Parts: sequence; structure tokens; C-alpha cells
Amino acid sequence: MENFRDIIIIGGGASGVAAAIKSAEKNPNKRITIIEKQSKLARKLLSTGNGRCNFTNVNANKNNYHGTFANYVENVFDKYPPKVIIDEFKRFGLMAKVESEGRVYPVSNHGSAVVDVLLYKLESLNVEIKLDTKIISVKKDKNIFIVKTDKGEYVAEKVVISTGSKAAKKLGADGSGLDLLRNLGHTINPLKPALCPIPVTNKKLAPLKGIRATGKVTLISNRKTIKSESGEIQFTENSLSGICVFNLATFLKNNGKIIVSLLPKLDDNAVKNMINEHIKIFKDRPIEDLFTGIFQKKLAVYILKECIKDLLSRKISTLNSKETDKLAYTVNHWKFEVKQPTDFDKAQVVSGGVSGKEINPNTMESKIIKGLYICGEAIDIDGECGGYNLQFAFASGFLAGENL
Repeated sequence: MENFRDIIIIGGGASGVAAAIKSAEKNPNKRITIIEKQSKLARKLLSTGNGRCNFTNVNANKNNYHGTFANYVENVFDKYPPKVIIDEFKRFGLMAKVESEGRVYPVSNHGSAVVDVLLYKLESLNVEIKLDTKIISVKKDKNIFIVKTDKGEYVAEKVVISTGSKAAKKLGADGSGLDLLRNLGHTINPLKPALCPIPVTNKKLAPLKGIRATGKVTLISNRKTIKSESGEIQFTENSLSGICVFNLATFLKNNGKIIVSLLPKLDDNAVKNMINEHIKIFKDRPIEDLFTGIFQKKLAVYILKECIKDLLSRKISTLNSKETDKLAYTVNHWKFEVKQPTDFDKAQVVSGGVSGKEINPNTMESKIIKGLYICGEAIDIDGECGGYNLQFAFASGFLAGENL
């Protein structure tokens, strides 16, 4: 039968390609086809890690993940921990290196190196690739799947759905694979952007656009401290950004507050003493120069304007105790009113997806439909920033592939 395939993999991203490679190695005589709606496979990999492709993290464990599948991620990592992922890529021809905080990159510092070794491996295994092909529907009829596309219909014994989510729509993501899974009877937990900038509602941040500062961010919701992260904080025209902020986004429900600490290693008294010392050093300079040598100029002026409503052109020596107290407090207790992100295009990943309770974590096979496998971002699991999401994508893809 011309349209028959032993295995059809819907979605040619990280997890889909991993599933294809592993299943083809295990089943060299079976006809395996990847169906991808984009004109290229693994397109998203080229943009991860600022183009360098941070493809795993040596520290990955269940504590780095959220969602209904997070409780089962250890089952996947028992078979495919970060070391095994690195070894698999080495076997494919990729040289990798471990950088700060356990992040793993190709030695070349180019994501194309990761994509190239994957594509060459698929070619050597004779995996069939159908690009620019949109899936219309997937149905199970007795012991076979009927996969209808805009370019024809296929019949398959087994199907893998690895279509990703709505994250990074500009790269072609639209979450359409989740509709396929919903129609097959799976529960889809609500989607929301994760690992993304967090919109600010109480300040106009345009003057700070492009400014970066190292510090700590703390998310507060319903008067409770939810999570703190340290690292580089980036300011956009209307939001807070940077890896440390991204890692808070998953936890933000509706509205909340983010407290920014710009000098987190100093307590309030130490900050106040520092300011008093600068008053002595720069007493004859205008107030706008108070934080010279401490903060970037635009950031310094923004904070000063927020705390001091009077002219910043007056001398630093004219600052009174009420003004210096407010400045000292603001440095490590700078409050931003924030709201839940809604822009999927700015998100690196999405929280939500297929309920983790409906997937066998030892095989990635659906508990609802026999012969259907689900891996990668289609599942309700999202990891922290730093290679954790690709670690899960490759690990779940390889695990699905070896069980096909």
C-alpha cells in the first residue's frame, strides 16, 4: 500500500526528530515518516540559547520542572539523563561543552551544528521527511491510524505527536497539534506563556528600554512570596525581562508584584551608609549624579526621579534624611506591579498541554489511545530557562522512539 507507513511522526522539532532517530535505529526495516508543516526541520533549535542552542543542562532534575507531568519526569530521565543526551549527540558527531550553571552548548557556539548532526543522522537512517505538509486530522480505526494531510492521506500502525505548543509563533508554532490530541480524547490543560517577559502595569519603562542590571527579583502574589531568582534583569518598553524574570513567569497567576533588589548582597543599613558616603564624595554635584559608580546613568536617573519629586539639578548636599531613606529603601525594594503574560510570541515555552496523567512516563505512550505516543512541548510540562526544556524534549523523544 503506497500510503502505508509503519510509524508517522507529526512534528519535526527536537522531540520529533529524536523519536524518529531512535525508532529508525531500533526498526531499520520499517518505513518511518516525519510530517512537518514548516519548510525545514528543527527550525526552533536555531533560535534557542541566543542562536547557540543550549541543548541540555547537566543539573536537570524534577525540581526544574512544572506542570502535571513534572512528577513523572524522573522516569524519563532515569533512561535519558543529561549525560546520555550529551553522549547521544557525541555519537551523532557533535562536540559539546559545559558552561556556567550546567548549560551545555555545541563547541562551535552555533545551533546549526546541532541541527546538522540530527539531519545527517536522519538521512543515514533513511527516514522519510515530508515538509510543507499540514495535518488535517488524525483518527484511530481499529488497529490503524488514518492521518489526513493537505497533500494526501496516510495509514500508519503507530503515530507520534510532537508538534510543540504556541510558543514562538513567529517560528511557526500554533498549538495545532493539541487540537489533534483533544480530538483523540486527551485532556488539554489551559495554555499560558512561560519563560517570557512580564508586563509592568504601574510604570512607564520606555526610558529604561535596553538597560540591563544584575540583581534579584522576587514574585509576590496575594501578599505571599512565591519565588525569588537572581541574575541579569533586562528592561523593555513595558516589561521586565531576563532569565531570572522568565523563571518567575510560570508562577504568576493574574496580577502580582515583583520586587527588584539591585544590590541584594547589601542590607538596608549598608545601602543607606553607601548613599551617605556618596553624598560626601559628590556633595557639590547635582542629585542626578548621586549613583555615579554604582548604577548605569539612565537607571540611576530613573530611580532618583521616582523617589525625589524635586529638581535633580540641585546639589547632592541638599538631600534630606527622608529623601535618602526612600532612596535606600527603593534600591532593594523597588516595586513593580505586574500582570500575567499573554503574548505567546515572546514566550520560549508554554505551560499547559496534554495532562501528564494520560501519558505512560516509561514509554511516552498515550493511556487513552494505544499506539499513540506524545513527547516534547505538547505535554503539560515546562522547565526553567537554561537548557531544561530541550533536555526534556530530546529525552522524551528518544524514549518514545525506542518504544515504538
